[in-house]
Amino acid sequence: MAKKNKFKLNKGVATPFIKNFFRDNKLFLITFFGLYLTIFGISIFIVYRYQEQLCHNNYYQMLLEGNYNYFKVTLKYILFNILFAFCAMITYRKKFAFAFMYFVVTFIAYRLAVNIVGSWQDCNLIINILNSVFFYFLITTIYVITIVLIICHINTNYLYCNDRCPTTLKSIFKFSAITTLITSLCIVVCTVILPLILSKILF
Repeated sequence: MAKKNKFKLNKGVATPFIKNFFRDNKLFLITFFGLYLTIFGISIFIVYRYQEQLCHNNYYQMLLEGNYNYFKVTLKYILFNILFAFCAMITYRKKFAFAFMYFVVTFIAYRLAVNIVGSWQDCNLIINILNSVFFYFLITTIYVITIVLIICHINTNYLYCNDRCPTTLKSIFKFSAITTLITSLCIVVCTVILPLILSKILF
């Protein structure tokens, strides 16, 4: 039988909830983020050999040149976030299906390395660093956070759910929707707020 959803919090239980979350999901947090950082580090060294063959957007260079489309870029990365959240959410259907998300995180880490190396242009070093850290790295890390939070929620509360548990499915969907909304707002900060602020300061 599925456990009751314990997502609702008030100020008095927020701190113990966070402590319990890290304690109960330590394995997922370590393995997912450990895999993400490890694959990213390995991929950087591999992809660097082929840097001349890669060409990806340097969004801060585009911002400097006046070619940055806030709406288009923001929509693109929010849609990716929704896609990853959906993939994580549907892992409830089969026991241990969450293991597939390790491959997804591996792909995300690899693409991060490709994007950073491919966008590292012969321009201002600060522009390259801003684009690598405050755009690509932050956004892909947000993707991983979305995936991990949903996976942890499902595997903590609903280790296995068959097709006939509408209450459980409603709870999973609600948590996933809230998580996706919050992380999508974080993406908006990376694609709109930070570029606006940094463009005023540096450009």
